[in-house]
Amino acid sequence: MSPIAAGGGGCAVGAYGLGGPDALSGVELRQLRAFAVVAEAGTVTEAARRLRVAQPSLSQQIAGLERRVGATLFHRGPRGVELTESGRALLSGAQRAFAELEAALTAARGTAPPVRIGLCHGVPDRTLDLVEELVAGARPAEPGYEQLTTAEQEARLRAGELALGVLRLPVAEAGLRLRTLGEFPLGVVLDRAHPLAGRSALDWPQLAGQRLLWFPAARAPGYAAALLGHLAERGWTPELTVPENAGHTLFRRALRGRRDLVALRPRHTAEDDPLLTWRPLPDPFHETLALAALADGPWARLLGG
Repeated sequence: MSPIAAGGGGCAVGAYGLGGPDALSGVELRQLRAFAVVAEAGTVTEAARRLRVAQPSLSQQIAGLERRVGATLFHRGPRGVELTESGRALLSGAQRAFAELEAALTAARGTAPPVRIGLCHGVPDRTLDLVEELVAGARPAEPGYEQLTTAEQEARLRAGELALGVLRLPVAEAGLRLRTLGEFPLGVVLDRAHPLAGRSALDWPQLAGQRLLWFPAARAPGYAAALLGHLAERGWTPELTVPENAGHTLFRRALRGRRDLVALRPRHTAEDDPLLTWRPLPDPFHETLALAALADGPWARLLGG
């Protein structure tokens, strides 16, 4: 059985939402945010990791919410959880409520707070310039960036904790509005003393025997799976090397002086490093950066919603 305790039976969804007006009594915002993250993650374990809380504590929050609502919000299974009909109704309403609460707080303050924007690693300056132009055209507020993985941004967007996110595709698009910001062909980043660095361009067979400097796939699972699939289709299934600290600075240092290790990155990631170089590949994988917002939130219109 899933570690989430079972809730009560089903109930009708009326004008006041699940369980009528009395069901709102005692419902806490933190419970709704936790519920939204569990719904997006699909498992309590993953949701607890994203929220940085203990799994038993998260299970208790969800169980308490189910008791308060008077409805079972999740189907429990050996591989995770899925929303019930009541759960889907609550999630839709909760996401709207998060957006409306943010708007109300802004009005109460009398001044526009920073627009909270998630930002994945390795976003070029010209892409940030585009984001800021879009935000400035929609609202007179400064952007407030937070460095987050794509997976963390998905969870926090759905929980109403971010207005926008700059993330790597593909992601689970349900409930999100996406606008492509740019597509960047991946090439080979390698040490300037690497045996392959003397070529102006590389072919896929020349990468045989090379290890690939990688990243924790949980940061962007859709992107990781798509990229590895692209490599396999071209006959390269490299051994993956994930450094203990996968930050950009240490990633670059890991390549220096190595003759059996390469990375796949857009060209701009190696432009300012005198010890590394970038070489193009035929039929490259394209990294796609997108701006994301809740599909039914106040920022969806900015993205074409």
